[in-house]
Amino acid sequence: MKKKSYAKINLTLDVIEKRKDGYHNIDGIMQIVDLYDEVTVEIADEFKITSNSKNIPLDEKNLVYKVYNVIREKYKFDEKFSIHIEKNIPVSAGIAGGSTNAAVVIEMVDELLNLNMTLEDRKKIGRSVGADIPYLLVGKTARTRGIGDELEILESLPTTNVLIVNNEVEISTPYVYSNIVPTGNSKNADKLIEMYKMKDYDKFFESLYNTMEEVSISYCPEIQTIKDKMYDFGCVKSLMSGSGPTVFGIFKNDKDIEFAYNYFKKIYKNTFKVKTMER
Repeated sequence: MKKKSYAKINLTLDVIEKRKDGYHNIDGIMQIVDLYDEVTVEIADEFKITSNSKNIPLDEKNLVYKVYNVIREKYKFDEKFSIHIEKNIPVSAGIAGGSTNAAVVIEMVDELLNLNMTLEDRKKIGRSVGADIPYLLVGKTARTRGIGDELEILESLPTTNVLIVNNEVEISTPYVYSNIVPTGNSKNADKLIEMYKMKDYDKFFESLYNTMEEVSISYCPEIQTIKDKMYDFGCVKSLMSGSGPTVFGIFKNDKDIEFAYNYFKKIYKNTFKVKTMER
C-alpha cells in the first residue's frame, strides 16, 4: 500500500505560554501544501524502514518507528512491516516531513490490519508521538492550539501559489522554544481568525506573522535574506514556517512566482513551487 504524505506550512504562529509539562501552548493556522513524500507499507517478515534519503534515521528515532510501536502496544498484533519512505520534503525544515510520514503510516497500518480505528483513535496515537501528527491526519485548513493538537477546522483557503525555500540549516526546535518570549495571549491570533472568516484574504495575508522568527533569524540571518528577496520578486507575504529554517512566500502573480522560483532554485536545491490544498 502506498500513500502520499503532504507537507504543511504555518500560515501564522504564536507561542502563547509555557506549560507545566515543559511544552508550549501555541495558536495559529496550519495549511497543507502539495509537496509530498511517498510512503509504502507492506506486511513483511521483519520490521524495516528504508528510504532514498540519507538524512533521516531508519531506527527507533524515526517517528514512523515510534507510531508503529505505539499501535502494536495498543492493538497487540504480531505483524511486522516493510516501510519505504521516498523523501521529497526537506528534513528538519519546519514543514513536518517526519510527522506527515508517521501520519500516513498510522492510516495504512490501520487499513492493512483492519483495526477499525476512528479518527480520534488515530489522533490520540499521533499525539503521543508528535504534536503535528493530529493535524496531518486531518489535513485541512485549521486553527491549531494547545501543543498544536487542538484543531478548529476552518473553511478551505482558496488555492494559493506558494514558494518554499529551505537552506538546509538545522535549527533545534527546543533551542527556539527555550529562547522565545511567549506573548501570553491569543489577541493577535483572534484578529487573524476574524479576518479569515470574513474572507478578507488580502488583509489576512498581509497580517500573517510567526513569533518564532526573531529567535531563528538571530541564529540564522540567512532566513531574513531569503524573506527580503521574496519581496523583491513581488510576493504578498514572506514568512518562516514553524521554527524554521524554511521560508515560504505567498504569490498572486504566476509570473512573479516563476521568476522567484528560477532565482532561488539556482541557489537552494530545496526550492519548491507549490499550491495550498486539502487532503
